[in-house]
Amino acid sequence: MSCTAVPRVRKTVANVLLVGLLVSMASCGPYRRSRGGGTSDLIVRSEILRVPDRSAFSLIRLLRPRWLEARSQGTPRNPTPTYAHIYVDNIAYGPIDSLYDISTNMIDQINFIGSLDATTLYGTGFMGGVIHVHTRRGG
Repeated sequence: MSCTAVPRVRKTVANVLLVGLLVSMASCGPYRRSRGGGTSDLIVRSEILRVPDRSAFSLIRLLRPRWLEARSQGTPRNPTPTYAHIYVDNIAYGPIDSLYDISTNMIDQINFIGSLDATTLYGTGFMGGVIHVHTRRGG
């Protein structure tokens, strides 16, 4: 290899490493914006107002459908998939289907809490995470 080729190789390697570093930094941020102005883990009031009055389940299915998916598939011992638990204003509310009972005109914001954080906040048994609804009157 000639002496002039070594600086080019070093520069190319440095550029590849720099691009890799920038891509990895951009992809691992915890805050991803959605089209409506919230984040991937939050639905804010301005997003809710853009959707006609419906149930919280329908709203989430429209704006953040991944929140409604099973987080773990069933096992031979327990064939039931695990879904998020529902909390309303810091109080356990029910299974995921209970979102049908909550009208969007009552909601200030909704956030999704992943399984690790839900276990830290609420204890074991939250492998599906938590969908936390904050009402306009509540906390």
